[in-house]
Amino acid sequence: MKALVSSTLISSTLLMATFLAGMHANLTAAQSFPSKPVRWIVPFAAGGPADVIARILQPRFAERLGQPVVIENRAGGGSNIGHEAGAKATPDGYTILYVVPNVVTNPSLFRNQIDPLKELAPVAQLTTQAYVLLANPMFKPNTISEIIATAKTKPGGVTCAAGGGLPTFGCEWLRSLVGNGIVHVPYKGNAPALTDLIGGQVDMLIDLFNTALPQVKAGKVRPIALTGAKRGLPLPELPVFAETLPEFVLVGWHGVMAPVGVPQGITDRLNKALGDALADPEVTRRISDSFIEVAHTSADTFGKIVQADFHKYARIVKAAGIKPE
Repeated sequence: MKALVSSTLISSTLLMATFLAGMHANLTAAQSFPSKPVRWIVPFAAGGPADVIARILQPRFAERLGQPVVIENRAGGGSNIGHEAGAKATPDGYTILYVVPNVVTNPSLFRNQIDPLKELAPVAQLTTQAYVLLANPMFKPNTISEIIATAKTKPGGVTCAAGGGLPTFGCEWLRSLVGNGIVHVPYKGNAPALTDLIGGQVDMLIDLFNTALPQVKAGKVRPIALTGAKRGLPLPELPVFAETLPEFVLVGWHGVMAPVGVPQGITDRLNKALGDALADPEVTRRISDSFIEVAHTSADTFGKIVQADFHKYARIVKAAGIKPE
C-alpha cells in the first residue's frame, strides 16, 4: 500500500512539475514575443479588399509590435491554400492568418477544407460590414414584404443576384425563406452583377456599399433594405431585413486567426497591437472610407462570432439544398 501511495505521489508530482514547466515556458515565450518578424498570411491576391485593409494596418501593427510584419499573399483554392498554410504553421505567434467569413462558409460548400473551429484559433476581429439590397428602378416592389408577396404570386419570377461571398448566401437564404419565387443568379464579381441590374437583366442585387452608393446617387438603382441587425450609415433611412424577417441578419467581418496552440500571452499581445493599430485615427478613416466599420474585439468574442457563423451558414446551405463541390 505504501509503495502504491508513493508511486501515485511521484506521478502526481511529475505531472505538476511538467505542467508548471509548460506554464513557465509559455510565460517566457510571451514575455519575449516578438523577437523577430511576424508573417501575416492574406489568402487573397494583392489589391483585393482584405489585402488593402491588411496593408493599411501593417505599418501601425508593426510599430506596436516592435517588429516588422511581412504580408504574404497566398491566393488560390477559394482561399483554402492560405487557410491551410495558416493552420499548419508553427503555433508560436510568428504566423497569423487574415480571415473573412469564407473561412467559416467554405467547409459547407467545398470538400477538403480545414475546420476553423478545430484547426484555427481566434486572435481578433478587425471590422464589420453590412450589405444593401438594391433593385432595378423598374422593379415594382418597394419593401421586403412586397417582394415576398410578389415572389409568392409569381413563382420563379423574382431574381436575386450576388457577386460572391456572403451576398451569395443572402440570395440563397432569402430563397429558402420565401420559396421558389426567388431565383438566385450567381455572378463572378460585383461589377458584372451591378451592370446587369442596371440593365434590367436581374431584379435585385445584394451588394457592397462602396460599389452601390454611386449608382444609388445617380438614380440607376434603388436601395430597398440593409442586411445588418439595425439601421445605420450610410443609408440610415433604410429598413433592415430583420424588421420583416427577424432571423435574416447578414454581416461580414474581417479578422485574424492563428494555428491552434499559440500561448495565451502571445495571443493577447497580438490582439492588443491590432487594437492599438485600429484605433489610430488615420487607419480608422481609411477603413471607414470604404464603408467598413472598425470593430476590434477580444479573441474570445471573435471566437464566439466565428463559431456562431460557422453553424449559421451550414444551416443555410442545408436549407437551400446546396451540395458541397
